[in-house]
Amino acid sequence: MTRPVERVLVVGAGMAGLTVANALSHAGVDCVVLEARDRIGGRLHTVDLSGCPIDLGGSWIHMPDGNPMSAFARLASVSCGSADPVPEMAGYDCGEGRRLPTAETSDLLGLYLEEFPQQAGGLLAGLGPDASMAEAIEAFVAAAGRAPGPARRARQMLYAGIEAESADLAERQSLRWMWNELEYGGSYFGDAPNGGYRRLVDAMASGVEVRLGRAVSEIAVSPGGVRAVTADGAAEEGSHVVVTVPLGVLKRGLPRFFPALPPERVAAIGRLGFGRFEKVALRFAEPFWRDAGFPHLMLFPRDPGEWMVWVMGQDAFGGAPGLVFFVFHSAARRLAGADQDVWVRWALGILAEATGRPCPEPIAVAVTSWADDPWTGGAYTHIPPAPALPTPTCLANRSAAGCFSPASIPKAPGLPTPTER
Repeated sequence: MTRPVERVLVVGAGMAGLTVANALSHAGVDCVVLEARDRIGGRLHTVDLSGCPIDLGGSWIHMPDGNPMSAFARLASVSCGSADPVPEMAGYDCGEGRRLPTAETSDLLGLYLEEFPQQAGGLLAGLGPDASMAEAIEAFVAAAGRAPGPARRARQMLYAGIEAESADLAERQSLRWMWNELEYGGSYFGDAPNGGYRRLVDAMASGVEVRLGRAVSEIAVSPGGVRAVTADGAAEEGSHVVVTVPLGVLKRGLPRFFPALPPERVAAIGRLGFGRFEKVALRFAEPFWRDAGFPHLMLFPRDPGEWMVWVMGQDAFGGAPGLVFFVFHSAARRLAGADQDVWVRWALGILAEATGRPCPEPIAVAVTSWADDPWTGGAYTHIPPAPALPTPTCLANRSAAGCFSPASIPKAPGLPTPTER
């Protein structure tokens, strides 16, 4: 800090921005949060799907033992329950038209959650520090010598798992920098806040001054302090600014910084990846999938170049009859640009194939579009393999996130309201 902290501007009311503002407010520091959307929470967004709370963004408190989010939930008196689908996970292979035996499903889950990650060190030693996760998957599957069917499912499982964790293609995720963030204990899938993440978002925002609909277009830093200009031409002034917008917004060159941020920060924005991960949430009158023996489901497409699809039953965690389809980068890219009904028909089609009967029409649906959202631009960050990605030209005279006197960025509009049917 180069000057006394008097008034802090926080750009973005996602969990990061709210956490900063919460801490400052409790410390007696004057601060205000500027949020571009008409809601708080950013990529934590719980919607009511005909009486069923569904998290369209983050949903799990992964590895909850020792996790600060678990501690905060206890402080905020927000109860959490297990949201681990693994004990009830079922599998269906569309290519072979059969339900997978429990032992085979468990083997595939173990492959993704344990065996493959445990082999990462050896694969890195053999493939080198510039290897991608796609190279690691191919080497791992080839070394196992599986028969064609099991090998196909292993590839579909592992590619899907990496796209789930990286929100991008396995070819664009570094092997060297995979699985470096697992700092806590307990189940990988862990817990979920009862009633959705909005309860934790609301608790963090308690006592915090948030101004919605204030998209920050530029940040100017001078010896006298900082000035944040919003899209409507209004301005806020303070002694410091904290910027908490997603990488996808920074890659668009927003907001403008005066003076520009250091070249190494701009270069980091260009190098890091920020891909797709969408959800299709369907609310039904009855949990008909349970009649077919599918509390949760791993669907393996018949096309060996398409990856496994997760389908999570919300009723398994005490919710109303609802399903959430996790649409990883490859599938999301194929469906990009289609209207909501195309996504819904895709989900119902693969579910009908697994259950062996037409699906009833959902009574409510919600489909995300994080990658197309101007205040998100994607799902979350990953680290590509070397050589580094080029810096986007839009950032040539712009800059990125900061935490002291430089930097600032806009925040997010709400996702569409779930459609009642």
